Amino acid sequence: MRRLIALLAASAALFAAAAAAAQTSGAAEPSAKALALAKRYVADAQAERILSDEGPAVAQFMLSKVPQPAGGEAKADEVRQAMLDAANAAVQAQLPIFLDKTAAIYARVFTEKELSDIVTFYDSPSGRAFITKTGDAATPMAELIHSLGAEIQADTQSRFCAKEPDSCKAAAAAATKSQ
Repeated sequence: MRRLIALLAASAALFAAAAAAAQTSGAAEPSAKALALAKRYVADAQAERILSDEGPAVAQFMLSKVPQPAGGEAKADEVRQAMLDAANAAVQAQLPIFLDKTAAIYARVFTEKELSDIVTFYDSPSGRAFITKTGDAATPMAELIHSLGAEIQADTQSRFCAKEPDSCKAAAAAATKSQ
């Protein structure tokens, strides 16, 4: 799980940039070689893990829309498991589409040379270590982000209030009123 989170974090920025570039660039269809290299990169980077572990998140979201079943905790557990099974199956059904579309995006964004270099990296000992060890950074990175959260929020509020004192006062008054 930690490996997935780290891989997701490492890939998310690249994927988002690639998707945005592909949508805005009006890039031509990629060559067959570029598409093959991109598919290899997607496989080497284990991109399937990005979507594969989404079943529980989908199930949790979907369950928030379903009323609590009658029948006590045993029935609630049964309903949760049924939703999880359904969500996992739905995610797995979309996985080939996700991987193909991800590869197509990369194939449009990167040149054949860049894709070849990326694949070469992932096939190297350092590239394999990157995939294997990136997860080791997930927990410390999550802890770091969490530890900075309160400071970032306080700094954001201070900067916002300096620029928009009236809005800041109104927000503070509304927060006080709701308590």
